[in-house]
Amino acid sequence: MNVTAFMRSTVSRAGVATLAIGVLLSLPSCAPAREKAANDAAPAAPVDEAARLSEETKANPGDAELQYRLGNALFDKGLYRDAAAAYQQALALRPEYAAAHCNLGLSLRRLGQLPEAIQSYRRALRYEPDDPVTLRNLAAAEREAGNVAGAIEHLRRLTELAPEDVLVRSELANLLFQLRQYPEAAESFKEVIRLDPGMSSDYYNLGLCYLEMDNLDSALTTWLTALAYDPNNASARKGLAVAYWRRGDYDQAWQSVVECQTRGIPLDPEFMDKLRTDSGRVGP
Repeated sequence: MNVTAFMRSTVSRAGVATLAIGVLLSLPSCAPAREKAANDAAPAAPVDEAARLSEETKANPGDAELQYRLGNALFDKGLYRDAAAAYQQALALRPEYAAAHCNLGLSLRRLGQLPEAIQSYRRALRYEPDDPVTLRNLAAAEREAGNVAGAIEHLRRLTELAPEDVLVRSELANLLFQLRQYPEAAESFKEVIRLDPGMSSDYYNLGLCYLEMDNLDSALTTWLTALAYDPNNASARKGLAVAYWRRGDYDQAWQSVVECQTRGIPLDPEFMDKLRTDSGRVGP
């Protein structure tokens, strides 16, 4: 994959929220985030581009653009250490070269040098503060480093620059959920749904936020909507069971349990014990 194309796909809709819903039901955390669609990538480099550019840089050692292009070609071949060296040479010649700082960060991430990569992305933003490619990469790197709050900061900036980008909003919503900022996460999931209303997993995620806020009626309504889009959404069916139980609607809870059992969806034994105890019966 061309290096620019890879850089424009670093914020994927991977599931990032990890909070469990109490200990009574084995509900997964936020459903996996959406995969990124086609990238607005530069054309892929020819197979022999790295060798050709290597010869050109020897003949023109002071050309920063050639060094940068050599770095891209080396990255495309998986030679990340050599690519990093080429980007560093480009930066020695042109310290303000924001794209080289960004691509150096990407190479360093591939080499497992995450703190150094983050610094490279930050240096790139000094010269191009609103570059969406760098912001995406920096958000991903901050998330990988465990700095969820930092990732959220960059994703918020991206939503200002591209308010219709459903992938960025989905990632932001998942991270807000991870930090237990449920009201804001819910608003973000609502925006995701507004932009692309057909994904059952997004309604499930929104329902999780409502459940955490103890807004059981909204959780139930949202999960029923999730099932209207995808009747096989096992997480939403589990969610209905636990939300009905928490609302004290034991008949509906048992009906949801039966539906889960019919579909082969496992339920947490501790939840089942609680439901039996609270409802005063052993089954539907």
